[in-house]
Amino acid sequence: MPLIIYGVTANESISAMFMAGVIPGMLLGVGLVTANYIAAKRNGYQTEGHSYDVKRVAKALKDGIWSLMAPVVILGGIYSGMFTPTEAAVVSIFYALFVGVFIHKESSLRGLNEAFQSTTWLTGRVLIIMFTATAFGRILVEHQIPAMIAQGILYITDSLWLIWLLVIGFLLIVGMFIEILATIMIVTPVLLPVMMELGVDPIHFGIVLVVSLGIGFSTPPLGENMFISSSIANVSIERISVRALPLVGSMVVIDLVLAFFPELSLMLPRIMGF
Repeated sequence: MPLIIYGVTANESISAMFMAGVIPGMLLGVGLVTANYIAAKRNGYQTEGHSYDVKRVAKALKDGIWSLMAPVVILGGIYSGMFTPTEAAVVSIFYALFVGVFIHKESSLRGLNEAFQSTTWLTGRVLIIMFTATAFGRILVEHQIPAMIAQGILYITDSLWLIWLLVIGFLLIVGMFIEILATIMIVTPVLLPVMMELGVDPIHFGIVLVVSLGIGFSTPPLGENMFISSSIANVSIERISVRALPLVGSMVVIDLVLAFFPELSLMLPRIMGF
């Protein structure tokens, strides 16, 4: 979703953004697994219940094969050119309905009604934000605010590495307090022209922007993931926040790696001809 919003705001290909996010997503996964493994070893965490069993894993994969096929169907259709990202949203809805109603038989009319209500609320909120952000961006451009910010940053330093550190630090702080979709639509018209003037590819900047702001899901005071996990585990937000620091640290390291090595984001889009 953040990649789609950035693509619309920056007028970039949604498919190219999806392709650019593949390797960064894998790196984030590796970073989180590594941080989790180190924390588990250091604190002596042990599993509860059944030990690892290949047969149980195989059975779980077999039972969940229809759900696991959802991203294959959606992303495969986009990358193969069968349908556009917008059409993929419709395909995903009908696929989820089919699996939920006829395969797993877990969905009900009441559940669908609640889902439609939640979707209506979310869509309306995003549209209001997009309208406001578009007007805000137009005002910024007409008053040459991005150019003034660029000149201010360049006045501090002309080192792209240092500018990346300043931008990522700014985004990490903003992501702690403002919802990610709203932030993307607000800061993109301001920061993107600055970074493009320094020679940064818009797709590369978009990936770093999304990753930087995505870390805010795990950092209070906004930190939606923190509050959700706190309620599920029945553990205070303070305890979860402290234990999440190594995981957040791993994501920040990967974020810096993505900023300083643009080919990690641009390699696949170039191979696919974007």
